[in-house]
Amino acid sequence: MCSSDLTSASGTHWEEGQPDRWNWNTDTRTTAIILSVLSQIDPENSLNANAVRWLINHRRNNHWSGTQETAWTLMALTRWMIASGELQADYQYGVTLNGEQLGGGEAQSDNLREALKLKVDITQLVSDEANRLLIARDDGPGNLYYTAHLNVWLPVDQVKALDQGLVVSRNYYRLNDLQTPVTQAEHGELLLGRLALVVPNAVHYVVVDDPLPAGLEAVDQNLETSPQSTSVPQDYTREDMFRKGWGWWHFSRIEYRDEKVILAADYLPAGTYIYTYLVRAGSVGEFYTIPPTAQEFYFPDVYGRGDGSLFKVTPAQP
Repeated sequence: MCSSDLTSASGTHWEEGQPDRWNWNTDTRTTAIILSVLSQIDPENSLNANAVRWLINHRRNNHWSGTQETAWTLMALTRWMIASGELQADYQYGVTLNGEQLGGGEAQSDNLREALKLKVDITQLVSDEANRLLIARDDGPGNLYYTAHLNVWLPVDQVKALDQGLVVSRNYYRLNDLQTPVTQAEHGELLLGRLALVVPNAVHYVVVDDPLPAGLEAVDQNLETSPQSTSVPQDYTREDMFRKGWGWWHFSRIEYRDEKVILAADYLPAGTYIYTYLVRAGSVGEFYTIPPTAQEFYFPDVYGRGDGSLFKVTPAQP
């Protein structure tokens, strides 16, 4: 039995209640079967286009995982294209912001791959009332797809945590006290950095970006939690959870850079993940710390951000 439709910024899909590999059931295969049925009995259903979006962007190169997923998905997409008239688009569209024309165009079968990109400086927005973005089209076959983003850069100490489908946080701990987060250290001291990522629903192609305070540097050492060891541990204790983290074997790429640590995973099932690493306090001073972020690479709207903070490195005590 599968769940009801799950809709997010990455589209709409259906998940199996439990894995059933004997019958080749997967979330992708189930989503494709449902899309195939809806395309024939209810082609105007708003779920269809979102299911197509989810399937297209969760493939591996030019195929899906396994012959069952690939075959069912190709059949579903073919039925959807026939039912929707997607390839015979013929309509005009326009975009306005606060009553001012921004752009527009005509969608036809020969220009479906062309995207119109419009950009407005934030100084052109009004601050004393709501800004009104209007996107409209006339009648005709085909679908109009669009996204809208607002990018604002704030001082670090004003940045607050944000949950848009992913929850991420980061804390630093002294090695002799893994329970109490710290916001300062002595010059030369080693600390444990701990990233926590909560994934309410399974996601694909996730990137976690963890900027370091300018006074700290990551220590790339050959630990069990390093990229060299990605197998699931056979024995695990509560102490391991605090020192080594949990779920790090899902991350296929881990980079230690001068200014940040980056984690990447092709697929993360729903759950909570902890990644730990060592940092050394290398420069004395007070440093603003850019918050950690996590997002789906192809669907940046599926996003999470931690709090901005301040970290202090004091001179070493004699």
